[in-house]
Amino acid sequence: MLAPVGRICPDGNGGGGTKLSADSGRMMERAILGFLGGEPLATELAVAAGRHGLRSLDRLVPELALFAGDGVRISIPDPGRLFLGDWFENSRSTSWGNYLEFMVDQAGGLTIRRAPITGMPLYWLEAAGGVLLFSHLELIEAFSVALSVDEEYLRYLLSFSNFRTARTGLSGVQELLPGTALILGRGLPTTETFWSPWPHARESVGEVDAPMLLEQSIRTCVSAWADSRDSIVVELSGGLDSSIVAAALAQGGHAFSAATIATASPDGDERRFARAVSERCGIDLVEYLHGDAVLDLTAGPAFLAPRPATYGVLAGIDAALGSATNEMSGSSIFTGIGGDNVFAINRSIMPALDALLSLGPRPRSLAALNDCARLCNATVWRAARAVWRQWRAGRDAAWPRDDGYCVRTMLPDEPLPHPWDEVVDDLPVGKIRHVQSILRIGDFLDRPGRWYGRDVVAPLLSQPVVELCLAIPSWAWVAGGRDRAVARAAFASHLPGIVAWRRNKGRLETMCAEAFLAQRRALAPILLEGRLAREGLIDRKRVEAYLARERIEGDYDYFRLLELADIELWIASVSDLGGGKFRPVQRSY
Repeated sequence: MLAPVGRICPDGNGGGGTKLSADSGRMMERAILGFLGGEPLATELAVAAGRHGLRSLDRLVPELALFAGDGVRISIPDPGRLFLGDWFENSRSTSWGNYLEFMVDQAGGLTIRRAPITGMPLYWLEAAGGVLLFSHLELIEAFSVALSVDEEYLRYLLSFSNFRTARTGLSGVQELLPGTALILGRGLPTTETFWSPWPHARESVGEVDAPMLLEQSIRTCVSAWADSRDSIVVELSGGLDSSIVAAALAQGGHAFSAATIATASPDGDERRFARAVSERCGIDLVEYLHGDAVLDLTAGPAFLAPRPATYGVLAGIDAALGSATNEMSGSSIFTGIGGDNVFAINRSIMPALDALLSLGPRPRSLAALNDCARLCNATVWRAARAVWRQWRAGRDAAWPRDDGYCVRTMLPDEPLPHPWDEVVDDLPVGKIRHVQSILRIGDFLDRPGRWYGRDVVAPLLSQPVVELCLAIPSWAWVAGGRDRAVARAAFASHLPGIVAWRRNKGRLETMCAEAFLAQRRALAPILLEGRLAREGLIDRKRVEAYLARERIEGDYDYFRLLELADIELWIASVSDLGGGKFRPVQRSY
């Protein structure tokens, strides 16, 4: 069961928990729906907009019908230019935020740009002689548009996990990726990239100045997000990243509260850290316990999506934290997601190798070697041998392949193209891995069910913060033998010491392993009789052998099997798309 265990106030006194209710009416407040191409879909657009409570927006061009939910912010800075979502400008008059920018050129063409890093989601497909635009798949459930699962995409997904490209799991449906533009009205739709991380990764910020600059950037961005919101709740895990978000809000004088969750197992109970942060910030903290009894790994996705999204094993956490944030009706959710990626969390010898190749055999390079050794709990000599082996092995900047429990010969050898593809031989491998880590987190931003349709802010993924962090040398992030060292130094004076300098992280392995063992018989037919298995993509013998194991301590392969099950359940959820029969479907196995 989900158990609220009370409200922790700054003075340490507990308050009563509140029974929470679902808030389904909010689902489409942040939705966007449009069609460029005249009248063919006019009736279907109007019906869908009315059903989901979307309002019609003024037409930038006569052929564009555009609708948005009441929760979507609208800015019109100039004629022929429209922003949907949060749009900020920095001191260099550079736009950043979480927006879609619609621009009309002199010839009447339309360009839609999605903000770098995050940006409001937008999917598009060619239909009825025009281009259909939508943010949520449910918006087009009654449209006479035939959709089907893209089988080739599934093969790429199985081979390269979390490598998110414009291609989705539905044939013909593409996502407008962050930092890219969709150009319409000049023949066939085309896309182009207007932002890339590589120029920022080639810049250099001094180690001495980095903590001060990072603190200023985070506080400025957090305040920009917070100033436009009436009510804020922070998902406060007790880890460093969400604690930095809370500290930045407190330092900016913003009113907010926080919610945290604990699992029954000790490795998932971070409440003492969350309490310390809430006390330091002087805020209310609502605590919830996750109960394994509500977890059903065969239940399928929490919502429809153009590609596999939700993680079934985290459904209980979604429910518990979702209940806590739903209690605070109308609140915007601030989260620390992306902190590990932006702050270059690293437990390898890459920073030491980067320092050696960039600085030469200087004292700072030797210090970086010692830092990596401490971070990895290894001797300096062992770390030095690892650096030597890595140097002799040469550069490997490719996206890692992860095709476990699949038939490798049935899967592609190279990932799909991505707008950030570029020859980067001039960059240290540690920088390349940093960029790849930021790319990876983009595949997680729309997965939590508790965030679906909510106003969610990830301040640590703000474009100015990301650009600054990319310019900081990789070895600076492991200074003193601690990960995320620059971020720790930036906010150490604003956080409790047990949080700012803690070395361990909260983990969910015990909860996930127990859930897998308890429900593996129910998962077996999904894994062994589903579409992936029928297409010959699953290594059935290996899956069967793992399912038959009695103990899985020290082995995390069950995460891969849960990922495969989630993909199979997503396929079932979209098996009846298009033609007015578009609805979630649960297949019986």
